[in-house]
Amino acid sequence: AMDMLNMVASFVYPVTMSLIPFAAAALAQGDKRGASRTVNSAFRILALLALPAGVGLSVLARPILELLYPAKGAATLEAAAYHLEILGVGSIFVCLMALSNGILQAYGREKVPLWTLLAGGGLKIALNYLMISNPDYGIRGLPVSTLCCYALITVLNLGAIARYVPERPDYFRVFSRPGLAALGMGAAAWWLHRLLADLLPGGLATLLAVALAAAIYAGAALLLGAVGREEAMALPSGERLVRWLRLK
Repeated sequence: AMDMLNMVASFVYPVTMSLIPFAAAALAQGDKRGASRTVNSAFRILALLALPAGVGLSVLARPILELLYPAKGAATLEAAAYHLEILGVGSIFVCLMALSNGILQAYGREKVPLWTLLAGGGLKIALNYLMISNPDYGIRGLPVSTLCCYALITVLNLGAIARYVPERPDYFRVFSRPGLAALGMGAAAWWLHRLLADLLPGGLATLLAVALAAAIYAGAALLLGAVGREEAMALPSGERLVRWLRLK
């Protein structure tokens, strides 16, 4: 389950974090408006990538683990699936934490991520002590403490960005449309897998459900206006994507 948590971050980091040097360069030239545009683009791209990945991992936790670790027993897969259902949501906060850390450093607030990290770490230690040592929770408290740790760090970082970044991002606008598309995708993925599991072998059903869910998310994101020209241009082969989708 922890491998899956880190996998999402490893895919999202290169796209979003590559924009941070552009924000720092704009600030060095005194172009605060340009830096703010870059920060907003980074947030929008992260939302487009991290939200569906986290929701998909959470909704299809057991099928994905069965596909990747077929030799594991049912009891092990069931235990790991519980963790991944929670850590899938946690992966969204991991990505947001990394991006917000980079933004704060670009704006010369490099000490803020240190303090928020200490706050998140302190919360995790406290929750580990309270939950894992409790026989009613045991190891099942671990993903909960991990999720709360990254969520707290992210919330504190976003609050600091709202305070220190001029023309700060409109978080509701950034996350609402991709969030709605991701929730719709998650519901479709859950339903599709249940339908396909009765018709196809387990691994094939999972792969097909993931592929169809990705297509549904892409369509929903376009219909809701979650993807604009600026976000598409920041992606690999962005110019070709803009022409193909006819984005303005």
